[in-house]
Amino acid sequence: MERKHVRKIGALRYVVLLPILLLVAATTAGAQTPGKAKVERLVMGLITPYLDYVRPWINGTADHNIQHDPMQEWLIEVDPSGQYKPWLADSWTQGPNGRSWRVKLHRGVQFHHGYGEFTAQDVVHTHALWCDPNYPGRKDPPVAGYRAGICQVQKIEVVNPHEITMHCKVVCLDMPFYYSSASNVMIFSKKQWDAEGEMGYEKRPAGTGPYIFKERQLGRYVLYERAPTPHWKHGVVDWKEIKMTWTLEEPTRFAQLITGETHLTEVNKDLTDELVAKGYKLVRSRDTAQQMQINFGGLYFGTEDKASGRYTEYGGTTGKLDLKVPWTNVKVRQAMNKAINRKELLRALYKNRASPMFVHGFYPGLEGWDPSWEKRFAEMYGYDPAAAKRLLAVAGYPNGFKAKAWLYPFAGAPEMIAVMEAVAAQLREVGIDIALEEADWVAAVRPKLQKREAHGYLWAVPPSKKAVEPQLAVFNVGKGIGHIFQTDEIYKMWEDLLQITDPKARDAQLRKIGNYKFENFETIPLFDVYIEVVVDPKIVADWPFSGWDGGDIGHTWLIKACKEQKSCK
Repeated sequence: MERKHVRKIGALRYVVLLPILLLVAATTAGAQTPGKAKVERLVMGLITPYLDYVRPWINGTADHNIQHDPMQEWLIEVDPSGQYKPWLADSWTQGPNGRSWRVKLHRGVQFHHGYGEFTAQDVVHTHALWCDPNYPGRKDPPVAGYRAGICQVQKIEVVNPHEITMHCKVVCLDMPFYYSSASNVMIFSKKQWDAEGEMGYEKRPAGTGPYIFKERQLGRYVLYERAPTPHWKHGVVDWKEIKMTWTLEEPTRFAQLITGETHLTEVNKDLTDELVAKGYKLVRSRDTAQQMQINFGGLYFGTEDKASGRYTEYGGTTGKLDLKVPWTNVKVRQAMNKAINRKELLRALYKNRASPMFVHGFYPGLEGWDPSWEKRFAEMYGYDPAAAKRLLAVAGYPNGFKAKAWLYPFAGAPEMIAVMEAVAAQLREVGIDIALEEADWVAAVRPKLQKREAHGYLWAVPPSKKAVEPQLAVFNVGKGIGHIFQTDEIYKMWEDLLQITDPKARDAQLRKIGNYKFENFETIPLFDVYIEVVVDPKIVADWPFSGWDGGDIGHTWLIKACKEQKSCK
């Protein structure tokens, strides 16, 4: 009843809002100057900001990166094709033992606001913001899922102002990922820190990107303006300003695009198809961007060990496992998987525009992939309500059980609430009664997950495509807040992985970990999905982004203006 009430309110708001917005659009439309963008300000209709500040090391998440994307830059780019490419780093060469990297930095890159040239000292400073527990001037301790991987780099040696050597405490083959645009380590100015202190990064952050931060209104928008001089890499970008707006209600985002209040947005597949039928343009990530999955709250099987650091983060695991939670039994997890009709979800919610997912964090073409998962999936996970009921009976739940699930919106995944509702409905068919609770992801859900207090809750999440080891670090070995499935066995396999330099041996070790996860039914895996953005083709010509960006969407400087008199198809 509560969900229906929320939807009625959203629909009513849409009906009331649409005529008003149409009037606004009609009065603000302007004529195009040939060869130029039709509007000076590009307005992005996004779902949520995640965090309403700049400093990424404070309760950090790469989902926050979209706010840094126009104004700051990373050492390494994950380009629209999903490949690592030079950015502020011209090259990176691995040392012979797998524990160091020689990195050459690009010369002549200038920070905004007159803070001078980007040099090795800015990399040393940015690394220290993340990894020095007592860094002078930093008030809040760094907390983020990728911090363990970022700080595998123990020391940065300055060879000269444009060359450094990263020295790692373990084999650090994934350094290019952790210092790329898929992660949190965007480069900050050391000179600005020395001149203005930490809060200077909030008031007027000095990046090196093609746009400059202009203003923020909490919970509503962030505004950027084009830098006054051509960018060192991208020249003069198309938009004088970019405004990122945040609107949770899907009917409102839909109305904003139709009326011209925004120029691009994310909505579910039904609304996307409706907009395309009206002449709007669908832009997809160039590659698979996310994995849609349902997680079992409370799989805290790992034992805490302060001597080795195993499962000590975020309060540790001691006393956190509650075996009364039904899905701590692997047969219950398998039963719940076999209760899910994935074909129906794919057809109804994704319009068949997604691919089967088999194991969290593993993708075809990346390390550790096992093609046998696809062959084994039907028998182990496939839809079979009768088998699900038998498994529940064997596990001691012949009449099913009651549990809960959180509902919350998530950027890049407009279908996610509907997915959770549909999964709950299918689970009820085998006797599992899921009570749905609306919650705020940042204020309510993340703190519960972080403290390992998600017992008895299902929670959906669409982890963005990443290198495989970082996914393990964040979700399986306690370095991030997710804690989806933690055991001593998986921790030991991960520790061993960080000592392996041979690519074939590393691939085999990751495949071993993947099979362990697959055979233990760590999640309810659903789909590998692309991110879909709908743009107004009169304003936007294209937007090539990989889906690997930290917040799934990025490369805002590649949003191309439509400079033709008619729409750009």
